[in-house]
Amino acid sequence: MQIRVLDASHGWRWITQGLALFRQNPAQWALLLGALFIGSRILLAIPYLGLLVVLVTPNFIAGLTHGAQALEQGKPLRWGYLASGFLKNAGHLVTLGGVSLLGHFLMLLAMTTVAGDALSEIIATMNAGAVTEETMAAMRTAAPRLMLSTLVGLGVVLPVLLAVWFAPMLVFFDDLRPPRALLASLWACMRNILPMLVYTIALLGPLLVLTQIGVAFTRQPDVGIWLLSPVLVPSLYVSYRDIFVAQPPEESATPQ
Repeated sequence: MQIRVLDASHGWRWITQGLALFRQNPAQWALLLGALFIGSRILLAIPYLGLLVVLVTPNFIAGLTHGAQALEQGKPLRWGYLASGFLKNAGHLVTLGGVSLLGHFLMLLAMTTVAGDALSEIIATMNAGAVTEETMAAMRTAAPRLMLSTLVGLGVVLPVLLAVWFAPMLVFFDDLRPPRALLASLWACMRNILPMLVYTIALLGPLLVLTQIGVAFTRQPDVGIWLLSPVLVPSLYVSYRDIFVAQPPEESATPQ
């Protein structure tokens, strides 16, 4: 396995090529991702089972990118690809979910430690209703600490996000163990920072718009990323394929 260093233009190519994979079978993509969305909503509504969603997310990412690979190879996109990540290296993929969960916990811990009572002060001020000079003063006092806590939280979670970005594909397609997959993903993202920035910036605008739409109609802030997932998932596979010289997945993991 090698890590290719690409120029910035590849970040945009990942999106256009991912969109092309989506257009090959948009209805099936919508059905697969819609089923995952509904399933995740059900689990998140049950106490403590919401953690399961985070733990098995890498398994579903592996399966969906397996489906994207199949489309690229001229094969049909079947429902069975949702199970691919549970048929091959499933335990290692769940381990990646645990790493992601730990990273987000450390982010929240760092943010609450730095913010102190600032967050609760801002929430209490907003719930107070009418904006007065006193409430504005309270918000101005709490805002700097809240901004600092956000930056600290981002600094904690960003390396984790980069480490798990390509890790599910590396575990599934290349049979890497979690530690090596996490390090390879982090190193690949760092070496390809320019295309990663182009990719992120290009998707940020649509994500913000879709998030606002999702909040307006469902009051769920993560609906935006689900609406963007028909492009995000195939482009994730394209970026993996572009950067890594990988071995094809085993035939035993291919759905019938």
